[in-house]
Formats: sequence, C-alpha cells, structure tokens
Amino acid sequence: MKTQMQPLTICGKILHIGNVTQGENWNKSEFLIVTSEQYPKEILIHVWNDKIEQLARCQVDDFIIARVNISSKKNQEKYYTEVTAWKIEIDFNTMRKEVTNEN
Repeated sequence: MKTQMQPLTICGKILHIGNVTQGENWNKSEFLIVTSEQYPKEILIHVWNDKIEQLARCQVDDFIIARVNISSKKNQEKYYTEVTAWKIEIDFNTMRKEVTNEN
C-alpha cells in the first residue's frame, strides 16, 4: 500500500535558539517556538548539519514556518520523540500583523 503524506508544518514564534553541538561528522542545534493558536504549545525543534544555516538567519521573536519530520526511537523500553526541521522560513506576513497590532 502506498500513501502520500503532506509535509508537516509547524508555525510559531521563536522563544530560544540553542548553541550548535558538533560531533565527528555532524552538527546539531535546536530552537524553541510557541504556537499561536487558541491553546499555544511550546515545541522544541532540532536542526542538523546544513539546515543550521537556515536557523542562523532567524532571531528570537521571529515568526517562522518550519517543515518538519517527526520520529520516535525506543530506548530501554521508553520511546523518545524528536521533531526535526528540514526547512525554516521567516513568516514576514505574521510579523507584519504583529507590528500593526502593537501600534
């Protein structure tokens, strides 16, 4: 059976951007966003290797649109879930609305 999935998208405001961690063949960073829905959620999103460049263009308080993959791994009878961004864009439309609403 073949299914076609739409890319998962998470939109929100950046609350925190973490430092870059380096390994022998990899780089990793993370950022925390808060969604702008009726019941906002804080979501920690990871970025790997060349995707860190996309995150470097962003700042705290920027509104972003992140295309993500979600995966879970089992370790010692517990599951751990990671949200990984493969595309990050600044959402200038939402940022303009926020500036207009503040004035």
